[in-house]
Amino acid sequence: MATIVGRKTGGVDITVLALAGISKPFIESALTPIIGDGNMISGAVKTIGGLAVNQFAGRGTVQDAVSIALAVDGIEDIMRGVFGMGGQVVDPFGGAL
Repeated sequence: MATIVGRKTGGVDITVLALAGISKPFIESALTPIIGDGNMISGAVKTIGGLAVNQFAGRGTVQDAVSIALAVDGIEDIMRGVFGMGGQVVDPFGGAL
């Protein structure tokens, strides 16, 4: 059986990435009523928040996971704002099925 825990992907421990992936939807839904979702401002706030987690909460598995989740969601919001997809659910496979 392959060992998964403790392995790294792109220099980041797989446990941290799994926690980030699990926590991202919860963090996103908690912040949406406060700062919005899918626009440049919400993206900037979330990205800066991701940087602030490591600055003020220190480093650790949970802190790194929250930091990654916030930063990824923030960059996603900025890209949605840049490409004009704010607030929309875009199906990349639309029409293919």
